[in-house]
Formats: sequence, structure tokens, C-alpha cells
Amino acid sequence: MRLNIAYRLRPDKLRASHGVSDYRCRDLAASGNAVVECRLGWRNTVDQSRSYGFVALGAALWGCVGIFVNGLAAHGLSSIQIAWLRMLGAAVVMTAWIARQSPPTLRLQRWADLRFFLLTGAVSIAVFQWSYVTAIRTLGVSAAVVLLYTSPGFVVLLSHVFFREPITRAKIACLVAMSAGVVAVTGGFGGRSLEAGIGGIAIGLTAGLTFSLYSVVGKRALLRYGAQTVTVYTFAIAAIALTPAAVMRVAPVSWLSPGVVGWGIGIVVLPTVAAYMFYTFGLKGVESGRAAIVGSIEVLVATLVGIVVFAEPAGLQQLIGTGLVLSAAVGIRYSG
Repeated sequence: MRLNIAYRLRPDKLRASHGVSDYRCRDLAASGNAVVECRLGWRNTVDQSRSYGFVALGAALWGCVGIFVNGLAAHGLSSIQIAWLRMLGAAVVMTAWIARQSPPTLRLQRWADLRFFLLTGAVSIAVFQWSYVTAIRTLGVSAAVVLLYTSPGFVVLLSHVFFREPITRAKIACLVAMSAGVVAVTGGFGGRSLEAGIGGIAIGLTAGLTFSLYSVVGKRALLRYGAQTVTVYTFAIAAIALTPAAVMRVAPVSWLSPGVVGWGIGIVVLPTVAAYMFYTFGLKGVESGRAAIVGSIEVLVATLVGIVVFAEPAGLQQLIGTGLVLSAAVGIRYSG
């Protein structure tokens, strides 16, 4: 099966804009003007599927972060210290790797572009880490996750405003299915979240909003820079922003103990460097709103990790929620 697309363009314009090597073209005669019919093979379809796959893989790796967080917490690290360790370690690893493989990648085209990375690093990642941790402590895990996954809604709205990405019926339907699935998987709002009041819920919504900014601002930054550049600057600025809160903890931490080093390497490499790289690569070929909906797979993976690794209970409600989230992720891929 091939995707047939007819371009009513002059051959020279088509070749200049798309490149002859990517297409098998033949000239036709129509109304006295030469037009080109291009038979576009699997290439674009495969590239887009690959982009969705990168987004899903990145989200799945995010869903595994609980394993490493619990491992580091058992060695005395606070939530903020764990977040700081993730960002600092990832920034060091990626900077060293890029400096060896492609040093020009670290150069900024314009100093004014730092505003993108201040938003993705200091606002999106750093504020998100603080607000999400606070929401978990205030509302409980289930309610915090539900509020966090208001982020796809924020992404769809912000992408419509800044990138003119259309708000289609398919997106709305997938958002509804995804939201219902997240509520079902996590158990929704419990009594603890209601007792926390408007303040706690506002913090949870802040987590959703700041989390959404990475997809929106990151998409804009990708117009000028590669995924590696966007990711490394985001991590570095996030680490700097989290440093004051991380060093304020009075209780000593044995940073060089085998347990901290082992779990630290794990959390830096898998749910941080690899996850953000895959997600950012995927953003290149996927609308921000669609990427955010596919990213809800993180909830499924986190739930499976809880069931398999931490023996958390699961029932029919979780299975229904899993089906809804998966249907939203798959549906948004194949919608128009």
C-alpha cells in the first residue's frame, strides 16, 4: 500500500522544495501546464510512526522513574535532591557526550535563544518537579497524577494559540478518553485531596501546566536547534534552578555510597537522558498536542510498575482505565 499525493506544482518548484531524490515523479500535461504527480512511498509514513514511537518510548521510560526514586529515597535522599540529581547528572552526561561527538551542537545561535531554555529548564522542569512533589505530599499520589495529566489539555490549547495547531474532534475525543482513563487507573480523587482544598488542587494544576510547557516551548526551540541541544540546556538550567532547594537539606547524605551511585546512574540514564531524548526527538515529527496525549502512556507504565514491582493492587477499574488510555494514544496517531 502506498500513499498517493498529487502536487499541482511546477516540477522545478517541487524539486526545490522537496528534493527529487525523495520522490518518484513523472511530468503530466494538464491545462497546458506541467504538473507533477508524486508517489510518496513508505518514507513519510514510517518517519511519522517512528516519531510517535519515540514519544511513546520516552513516556514509558518516565513511567519507570518510581523504581529509581524509591531506591534513592531508601538511602536518605529527599524528593528535591532526587530531582536535582537527575537534572545535574543528565546535564553532565549529555554535555560530555556532545562535546566529544559534536562540539558545535553546544553553541547557541543567538544569546536571545536562552529564553527558550529558561522556560523549559527553570520553569517547566524545575517548577514542575517542585509542584508535583508538593502535590503528591498534599493530595496523595492518585489525585496528583490526575491533576498532572491535565497537561495534554494545556498543550492542545497552547499549541493552538502559538502554533495554530487545529483543535479537532479527534483530539477532543482522545482527550476525554485519556482523562477518563487516567482517573480510572489512579483511582481518582480521594478524601485526602478534598481535605487539601483549593490550594492543594492549584498546586496540582501548576504541575500540569508546567509539565505541558516542555512540549510547547520545546517544539519552538526545535525550530532552531536539534533535540540534543534542547535537552542538554534544559537539564543544565533545571539543575541550577534546583540547587538552592537541594543543598538546604540539613540531614547528611552519603552521595558516594554504592547504593546512591548505582540508583543515581540508573535514574540519570534511563528515565531522564534516554526518556527526554526520545520524547524530544519525537516532537520533531508530531504535533505537540498529539505528543502530549500519546505521552499519557507514562501512567500505564507507572501503574504496571506499581503492580509488578511493588505489588500494588489492581482491579477491573484499572484495566478499563488502561484500555481508555491506550485507545486515546493509538486513536490520536491514526486520526486525521
